[in-house]
Amino acid sequence: MPLVWMVIGIVVFAVALDRLFMLAEVRGWVAPRGKFGTGGAAGLFGELQALFAPSSQHTQQEIRSRQLRGEQLDSAGNPLGVDLAKGIVRLPGAKCEQSQSDPSEI
Repeated sequence: MPLVWMVIGIVVFAVALDRLFMLAEVRGWVAPRGKFGTGGAAGLFGELQALFAPSSQHTQQEIRSRQLRGEQLDSAGNPLGVDLAKGIVRLPGAKCEQSQSDPSEI
């Protein structure tokens, strides 16, 4: 019988302690449940991962840099003067002579 009273006492104490922490949370004395800090242990495991798997760190850096850059639009002009699809190359300073037909000869 004393064992039953001890279990009941522990349950009552746990409920009272929970209510006390809820009051402290409502008043802003402690951080809300489920919202933890930066996670010091996560930083430790991140450093261990960087030690044993350095490629994952480089992958994460590349993902971050791509997110920061966003999508870059292609330029409308052709800066090199090369159009591979049409087979045209334009050289700077070179003049292209085109045969112009006289409309009266047609």
